[in-house]
Amino acid sequence: MAPPPAAQAVAALLLAALLALASSHAAAATGVFQVDTGSDILWVNCITCDKCPHKSGLGIDLMLYDPKGSSSGSTVSCDQPFCAATYGGKLPGCTASLPCEYSVMYGDGSTTTGYFVSDLLQYNQVAGDGQTRHGNGSVTFGCGAQQGGDLGNTNQALDGIIGFGQSNTSMLSQLAAAGKVKKIFSHCLDTITGGGIFAIGEVVQPKIKSTPLIPNIFPEQ
Repeated sequence: MAPPPAAQAVAALLLAALLALASSHAAAATGVFQVDTGSDILWVNCITCDKCPHKSGLGIDLMLYDPKGSSSGSTVSCDQPFCAATYGGKLPGCTASLPCEYSVMYGDGSTTTGYFVSDLLQYNQVAGDGQTRHGNGSVTFGCGAQQGGDLGNTNQALDGIIGFGQSNTSMLSQLAAAGKVKKIFSHCLDTITGGGIFAIGEVVQPKIKSTPLIPNIFPEQ
C-alpha cells in the first residue's frame, strides 16, 4: 500500500468532511483533510492515537475521532469482506475478534498505521439553483493509531488524508458502488485568490474539462 514517491500527486487544497458521531457535545464532528491521488484509503486521527498532533500550526481546530462515541460507527474485523478485498484474501491467523489493520507509507517517508472502522460520512449535495441538501453514506476508513514522520508534526497538521486512488477501498469508490455518486471528482480552480471548490461526483454545470487517470504508470519490471 506504499505508492512510489512520483505517484504522490497531492492536490494543494483542503477538503472538509463530516463524520456522523453520537456524542454529548455535537451530532457530528467536522474534519479537514489533505487530498491525495497517490493513495487509496481515507484515514482520520483517532482519540487513542499515539503521536497524533492535537493542534495545528495552520490555525485549524483538530478533531480526534472516537469510534466508541459514535452510534453509527463499528470496527471492521479481519474476517469481513472489505478486509479480504483490501489484502487479496483472508489474512493468516484471522479471527472474528481481530480488527482489520492498515499501514501506509507515503513518498516522503511518513507513515500511518491503525485499523479500519465504518461510519456515516455526511456531505452537502448540490440540488440545483445554487442550493444544497444533506446527504450521507456508509464508508469504511482508517482509524489512525500511530503516526510517523511529518504526519506527527504540528506545523501543518490536519485531521487525516483522503486517498483518491482508483482502488475499490477509496472513499469515492465506496460511495460510487453504493449508488451515491458517480466515480468522478473535480476541482474548480479559483484563479484570483487560489484554492477553489473540490467536488465528488459528476458536475453538470458549468462544463468541465476531464482528464482520465493512467491505470498504471509504474509497470512491474
